[in-house]
Amino acid sequence: MSRWGDARDDLRHAEREPARQRGHRRELAGRDPERRSFQDRLQASLVDVAVHRAVAPRDLVKHQFGGHPFAGKRGIDHLVKAGWVEERQHRGTKVLTATEAGRRTANTVAPQRGWAAEQRTWSGLGKQTDLKHDLALYRAVAEAREQLEARGLHLQRIRLDAEMRGEIMRRTEAVRAARGKPAADALREEIAERLDLPLDDKGAILWPDAQIEVAREPDGPVEGRVNIEITTEHYSRASIAAKSAAGFALHPSGAKAARHLASTLSSLSSSSGGAGSGGGRRGGIEDGLLDL
Repeated sequence: MSRWGDARDDLRHAEREPARQRGHRRELAGRDPERRSFQDRLQASLVDVAVHRAVAPRDLVKHQFGGHPFAGKRGIDHLVKAGWVEERQHRGTKVLTATEAGRRTANTVAPQRGWAAEQRTWSGLGKQTDLKHDLALYRAVAEAREQLEARGLHLQRIRLDAEMRGEIMRRTEAVRAARGKPAADALREEIAERLDLPLDDKGAILWPDAQIEVAREPDGPVEGRVNIEITTEHYSRASIAAKSAAGFALHPSGAKAARHLASTLSSLSSSSGGAGSGGGRRGGIEDGLLDL
């Protein structure tokens, strides 16, 4: 047995902590992260991996273990030993994903930590071609969460694009089969409006890579959403312009993407006299925070 004890005992101990001492609500309350318990960090880490599907170990260490490599390795090793997280290698990149057992455990832990009961979790690796994108998404969401914390807002739910697309497609296809295309199109527009998903000039939904739902109070209703988009160096000027104008918070996937995004946004701003690049901006949520 590890000198750190049984990993599952650590997480079960965290589950028994009083509600007022648990959760990302407390993490977003400005409390010194160094005062968080190890068990609390284990819970938060497991939920983060299950919610985001793929997380780089170094990013998890940064955001859940205060950037301390020893504490982070200890935590990751505990989760792996418990059978809740797998550490994979893909083309030289280390990746953390939840196992099916880890996903089920995260489903139990997440509501106790203040996440919405409807929060979806994932197990296994998604499309390997999207891995770089998926890892960048966790960093972008973490940055957005820090900005939300600074504004005193509370994160309740994160929807990934696959979840949003699947939900809307299932509902509209059922209506299409029963009542025809006009009814399905009307329902799609209704759902998109409710979820603050903009439409382009052809009526197609502009999908973000993730959407964060926030509230003013920990147990309050959803009052705002942030649409997050990960851009690459291959993004066209038109795509960046459309997502920016829609108010998306734009985050580059890497250094090349960052230079491309900055250059494109500068060009869009210059060509429109400084006012036409839209509500979105690199890494910002101020104008991308819808409704609130």
